[in-house]
Amino acid sequence: MFKLKIANQIRRKNAFEFINKNPGLSIYDLSKKLNWTTGKVDYHIKKLLKDGIVRNSEEIVNGRIRKLYSPTPFGEHINWDEMTNTKKPEE
Repeated sequence: MFKLKIANQIRRKNAFEFINKNPGLSIYDLSKKLNWTTGKVDYHIKKLLKDGIVRNSEEIVNGRIRKLYSPTPFGEHINWDEMTNTKKPEE
């Protein structure tokens, strides 16, 4: 379970870094660029949104709502290395 948490933090870090360098992409665009499934991208984006690390904006394209994601100033201050280097809690 602990390894899964670390793996998810690494994926979120990768997603955030990509969004930070390429703001304004949709889930579909991110999935193609990261070579992840749209479900995986959606899962991690929802976590980043909930934590306030990324934000979304909406635009209407051909009558459909398209959500675009970009970093928040808060997200730039996350120490990802500290999060991934945490030790397993003693039981």
